[in-house]
Amino acid sequence: MPNFVQTQQYESSSESDDTMDQQNVQEKTKIKRNFDWIRDKCFSNDTDAQIAIKREEQWSRYFTNKVQDGVKVHYRCNKVKFRGTQCNAAIYLFYPHNSDEVILFRANNEHNHTDSSKRYFFSEEMKQNIQELFDMRLKPKKIYEVLEEKNFKITRNQVNNYLTQLRKQKFGPSSLSLGELESWCQEKHTVPQSDDESFVVSFHIHYEDDSDDDDEDVVDDGNKFRFFLSSKRLLQIASISTKLHADATYKLNWQGFPVLVVGTSDCDRKFHPFGLAVYTDEKEPEFEFIFKSISDGVNRITGSAFTPEVLIADGSGAIRNAFQKFFNKDKMVMCWSHIRRNVEKKLKSLKIDSKKTKEILNDIATLQLCESDTVFRNASSLFLKQWNKTEKEFTEYFENEWLTVLGS
Repeated sequence: MPNFVQTQQYESSSESDDTMDQQNVQEKTKIKRNFDWIRDKCFSNDTDAQIAIKREEQWSRYFTNKVQDGVKVHYRCNKVKFRGTQCNAAIYLFYPHNSDEVILFRANNEHNHTDSSKRYFFSEEMKQNIQELFDMRLKPKKIYEVLEEKNFKITRNQVNNYLTQLRKQKFGPSSLSLGELESWCQEKHTVPQSDDESFVVSFHIHYEDDSDDDDEDVVDDGNKFRFFLSSKRLLQIASISTKLHADATYKLNWQGFPVLVVGTSDCDRKFHPFGLAVYTDEKEPEFEFIFKSISDGVNRITGSAFTPEVLIADGSGAIRNAFQKFFNKDKMVMCWSHIRRNVEKKLKSLKIDSKKTKEILNDIATLQLCESDTVFRNASSLFLKQWNKTEKEFTEYFENEWLTVLGS
């Protein structure tokens, strides 16, 4: 029969580490602050007790403890962070079951934290550095890194909070009331000396409780606004332009409202803005207001009239009708990028093969290069005739959606 020798049980290093960690956790949980509670005051009701605590301006509610003869509501010193080592000073309110009185107990301990006014103090040197870095348009993370390199003692949250205050000082609050917007428009309505400083050319504010008798454009109830921004240089460009681009997009918005960018293009197909407008609605009166704003601004700055010959837009009926009504012109050119994107989507939805899709897009690109209305109409007719044989559904879409609008 074999002899078995008893050996010492093997213990891995990881097991011993786990055991040590568990012991450390157990030891940590045993750490508990001891308080010597002293009865301080007695209040006739909870309201008086709460007022007394608020007057001290240093306590925040911490936790509630139900005991046999009542309820204890504990308060901590709010001069230290909630997540962290708490101050030794503490109080609690005792609500006995058999009485309406509220008794204040206070721990017989002194405050043992750093003075909060010193902990969050920003030196003037630090503020100046942050402002300079902010003016350089550095991102918050980079600002924090630069401050660290300069040995400033500051946290990332403190940098972000100070930058928030700085933005409010420089640019105003992130959201405006209608009254604040009206005040801002009035303040910026004066024409500046600089050719490149923006100003409010025109604005209109309509409050919900205003009478509509003096405002024929306002159809719906509610608060509404319109304003147009430009500069002297941009309006000077408008005075010598004969083409007017106008397009609104919700990709560019302010306070959730669409921003309309208006401008012109040169022979090299480079866009030159006249200004931008923000409004609550996207209807004909809004666009008529914008066209009038440009016209008034050009006349105000240069003394000349703004007389565009052609509108370049996305096919919006509101823009087209406003252009015809205000300038008494009906010539319109469809925005090429809008046509291209929408045609590609339509071809994809009709599941036309890639070879035909490429040919159709090339033909449409050729139509764009027509030098006159006559050539364009003849070329469009040939385009429809050619593709109507095999892609009738697409040609009907293209004629109704794009050619009919241009011809109307």
